Amino acid sequence: MIGNAAVARAVSDYMHRHRGESLTLSPLWQTLAQHAKAGTCQHRGTCPIVVISPIVVDEQHRVLMLQGAKRMRFPEAGLTDEFATLAEAASTLARALGTWELWAQPGCEDPIHLDAARADPQDGARMRVAIRYLYRTHASLCRFAPGAPQKWVPLAEVDVDLAKRVHSFLAEAVS
Repeated sequence: MIGNAAVARAVSDYMHRHRGESLTLSPLWQTLAQHAKAGTCQHRGTCPIVVISPIVVDEQHRVLMLQGAKRMRFPEAGLTDEFATLAEAASTLARALGTWELWAQPGCEDPIHLDAARADPQDGARMRVAIRYLYRTHASLCRFAPGAPQKWVPLAEVDVDLAKRVHSFLAEAVS
């Protein structure tokens, strides 16, 4: 079961590795600390929403995206009790999308990005944090249903900062 402690550990480890992002993530960190201290949530629907997100990159450095009604987006899902770890939840989501043969990039077993943004309007005025894990696959091994929303998009066209981070991990694995 993925609990607040697992999320807090992931956030803490990430903030130590990426100190420049600590200010952005501090509201989530403070909320997790308050939950731990109180033993429950007393924020009445204002807590940050935490989602899991696999970043699946193929051999051509394209990333798997979902075509929405208005824009392309990374696959994301809310946390559930059926998974033991955040990484397991992310890889299961990637497999559910049709990327059966995937593997964690060596050296990237921890989240590569914690993406903090505003939650969707239907979720109210609060923060949404996507915990993103990097996975690799070969596009020819993926099976998408006809008309499915999955699309391969060059990573640099999606998010330049994330593209730099992914390319740095890929370069480390090669050297």
